[in-house]
Amino acid sequence: MTAKATRSAWPARLTSGDWRSHLAAVALAALVIIALFARDAFHLTSLWWTSSTYSHCLLIVPILGWLVWLRADELAKLTPRCWLPGLLWVLGGAALWFVGDAASVALFRQLGLIVMLQGLVPALLGPQVARGLLFPLFYSLFLVPFGEELVPPMQMLTADMAMVLLRLFGIPAHIEGIFITTPGGLFAVAEACSGVKFLVAMAALSVLAAHLCFANWRRRAIFITFAMIVSVLANGLRAFGTIWMAEHWGIEYAVGADHLIYGWFFFGIVMAVIGLVAWPWFDRAPDAVPVDAAQLSIFLPGRGIALVLAMPLALLAAASPLLLAAIGAANAPPVVIAKAASIAGWTQVSPVASPGASDIPALRLRSEQAWRARFDGADVRRDLHFTNPKGYGVDVTIVGYARQEEGRELVGYGQGAVDPDSDWRWGEGLDPIGPARVDRIVNAGSVREVLSVYRIGDTITASGSRVKLAVLKARLSGGDERAYAIILSAQSRPGIGGRAQVAAFVEAGGGIEAMFSRLLIIPSPMGRRIAEP
Repeated sequence: MTAKATRSAWPARLTSGDWRSHLAAVALAALVIIALFARDAFHLTSLWWTSSTYSHCLLIVPILGWLVWLRADELAKLTPRCWLPGLLWVLGGAALWFVGDAASVALFRQLGLIVMLQGLVPALLGPQVARGLLFPLFYSLFLVPFGEELVPPMQMLTADMAMVLLRLFGIPAHIEGIFITTPGGLFAVAEACSGVKFLVAMAALSVLAAHLCFANWRRRAIFITFAMIVSVLANGLRAFGTIWMAEHWGIEYAVGADHLIYGWFFFGIVMAVIGLVAWPWFDRAPDAVPVDAAQLSIFLPGRGIALVLAMPLALLAAASPLLLAAIGAANAPPVVIAKAASIAGWTQVSPVASPGASDIPALRLRSEQAWRARFDGADVRRDLHFTNPKGYGVDVTIVGYARQEEGRELVGYGQGAVDPDSDWRWGEGLDPIGPARVDRIVNAGSVREVLSVYRIGDTITASGSRVKLAVLKARLSGGDERAYAIILSAQSRPGIGGRAQVAAFVEAGGGIEAMFSRLLIIPSPMGRRIAEP
């Protein structure tokens, strides 16, 4: 009997006896976990549906089903059993989710959710079945959106490769970062052209192809490496091709051709080339059975536990980070910001009370361009304006968070000095002032220079990563995770730079650390949560 014949139908044994009850338990437990972490599950699937970088994940779901079906006949020969050590897999996923929640990193939360669902297999079906499904379990990690952090370096690499080819073909070109100037026009390697979506999809495909087409691990590693290198080089070639066409046939034709051929059509050609090159080295028969029940049965898992006990324990392990998060939120200490502050030589004018709501109308500062720092979900907030006899004017934003979570983060996209929904945009970084960072922001010719600094416990920093690490450390140790931000901003005018005004204000306040002491009232962690005075 051939492998194809044995897989012609779903084994009846998987729908009867122990298998039916254990599979039903896995399905029910998976539904409960997805419901418990519905926010992350919805965010995950919405990325698959709306982001072109992760649209290939929609194909991975049926591929996982197909990979399981290929193993169904051999798995049916095994006897499912609950396995207590398998709960550690679920707990590992719960720990990843907890870390992601504490550090406000969606990638870790989504990875934790997938790992928890994976853990149901060894916990409720046993280690023998888990070993048989080891590759599908590993391959399910490609459901997690990753790779966005590669966009900036991939943009630079693509631009550099395009420049090498332009010089090789004698086309005059000048490069500045991701911008390439030629006689035909100015070209920018945008995020969508960085090749990351191509690289991520190729990683998923090459790993699957390596598993199906090769039995030798060395050949698998070489094939995956080869596929990654070719995908990167192909994207650089595509960027060069677009510029080359613009030089010979015009930029409009080049852009139109690039949009037409780039995507799944270009991806398909590259895949075909990689497959044709690697085909002579395929060493696995097309009808080879992926697993052998006889070999899987050699592993003795020890004593099992009853299904009626294992399923509640698995769900309790998965729900544990939610319980810890709820306890932490209930015990969050208060955050309070001083109603007024005294800075020597400066006068506070036009204070604006902000009780912490995130939808307060934008504050228009005198005749300047409207500007307001954005901190969604802050527990308390105060916007102040100070002037001094020299004509300097500094706007002060102070915010506090008792506890951070999704949508309520001190550091994150859209949070801080520039609201992405406004007309303000980041300009360039300037010399820091003490531990604080200083940036120039612009809006239709209007220029402001802003100082940003954060405080968590005794840590004062301008680094977003240090903020997240400090919050994570406090969350894991049960420490004080209250977080504060101070944003100082000044309009640049002829003869009076914004940074100089901000620096004078900081100096008058005694430095950054003293500024926090002047502008914040930090109650005891054991105190009652109170509103801003």
